[in-house]
Amino acid sequence: MDKKVCHLTTVHSPLDVRIFYKECKTLHEAGLSVVLMAQSEHDNVIDGIRIKALPRIQNRLNRMLKLPWIALRKALDENADLYHFHDPELIPAGLVLKLYGKKVIYDVHEDVPRDILSKPYINPYLAVALSHFSEWLENFSSKRFDAVVAATTYIGMRFSKLNHRTVVVNNYPLLDEMYGPVIWE
Repeated sequence: MDKKVCHLTTVHSPLDVRIFYKECKTLHEAGLSVVLMAQSEHDNVIDGIRIKALPRIQNRLNRMLKLPWIALRKALDENADLYHFHDPELIPAGLVLKLYGKKVIYDVHEDVPRDILSKPYINPYLAVALSHFSEWLENFSSKRFDAVVAATTYIGMRFSKLNHRTVVVNNYPLLDEMYGPVIWE
């Protein structure tokens, strides 16, 4: 395994289905070395994937402001060949990685600018401003990233106009997720 991929998330659990099972395990099975940075109690190795623990931060604002910089420092220590991040709050860290000459992929799970507008805990006027800013930031940064992975066709259409290396990886369930107890009535 001479190529290393570092996945980063400050929001999702280490065993998130899309990140761990669909992306990290697939890369590992293809022969790459994979490290996943996520909030966890301790470092671990699961199915050959190294989990690097980020501190657990419950407060949303602290998580958004502090954890990306902790993740960035740890990510740079990994000296990976490719960095793949999953949360919009990691965009500034992704841009710093690009300044260090690293290859960076932004994995877009949601339509963040539109999602912000639907958050009941954000003042409506502030939500509009945050929505515009997040769209500008995503548009600006996605042009600079090496690729964008989109979770839906709709998101993929938006980002393909900004970065020609945009691919859609739909978040379909794994076959194992489809099988559960059969209930006959």
